[in-house]
Amino acid sequence: MSDGSKKLAPTSTEVLKVLWQEGFFANGKTLAEITAHLDQKGFHFQAGGLSMALKRASFLTRNGKRGGLKYVQVAPPSSPTGKRSALFSNYDLHATIKKVSLRQFQDGYLKEAIQNALVEVIDQVKAKAKHPVIKTNNGRKIELDGDELMNHVFGCENQKPKIKFNSLKTSLDKAEQRGFMYLFKGIVGIRDRKAHLNFVQNDPIKTLEFLSFASLLMRLLDEHAK
Repeated sequence: MSDGSKKLAPTSTEVLKVLWQEGFFANGKTLAEITAHLDQKGFHFQAGGLSMALKRASFLTRNGKRGGLKYVQVAPPSSPTGKRSALFSNYDLHATIKKVSLRQFQDGYLKEAIQNALVEVIDQVKAKAKHPVIKTNNGRKIELDGDELMNHVFGCENQKPKIKFNSLKTSLDKAEQRGFMYLFKGIVGIRDRKAHLNFVQNDPIKTLEFLSFASLLMRLLDEHAK
């Protein structure tokens, strides 16, 4: 007798990961070859969804030109690079964070992966706030950075923030706004410390948590910056 529970079918990403672990992508495969192989195994995914999963898979890269693209493994699953790629694929990070940090993470440059992600968030704050500047005493214009940048962009005390996360109508709204501002201010100190101190970052889990934090801030900017 059935207990009423249903086993969920694997996603295209999960199936691709299994194929990679089996060595299917040791030699490059076209989308048509991958689709045919999956059909033979009883997995029938829509072309668009499968293509997206292939592009997002951190353990795969693309070779060739448009019309003849082949997907091939970044590294064998058992290699250090392969293991990091598999770990990275468990996180659906913001596309920009993937772009600036994935290669460093795969190659074991974990400190650089974190630095790239944090710098990118700060750069995006500047861009979305249209690169605010301040005039010095001698009349020079300097682009805001660090705490001054975050105060200018997100501060809600006696000013209208350049980027706001709610309507700011209540004290709770303002408390939330300040909370998010402090999150963005926090990455400035982290960025500065990691940039100026010579240290070794060798914990991939902790690195992914740093990248997840940066990813969250990027999504907040996408959602609220007009």
